Amino acid sequence: MSNKDTVNFSTTLSKETKELLERYCKARGQRMNHVVEKAIVELIEDEMDKSIINDRELEDLVEWKNHG
Repeated sequence: MSNKDTVNFSTTLSKETKELLERYCKARGQRMNHVVEKAIVELIEDEMDKSIINDRELEDLVEWKNHG
């Protein structure tokens, strides 16, 4: 990802969460911005998956027929 594809993002965390994030990143040799971005994307994808599952639960069931 090039610099023109990135934006600054600011948030406020509890001291405990920031320390946990710092320890996690240091132990794994990862940058905090990478871990935070990855976590945000994973959360959004999980929520999108839940929405798809909920929508499909409302659909009629289709029975599979044995064609053999």
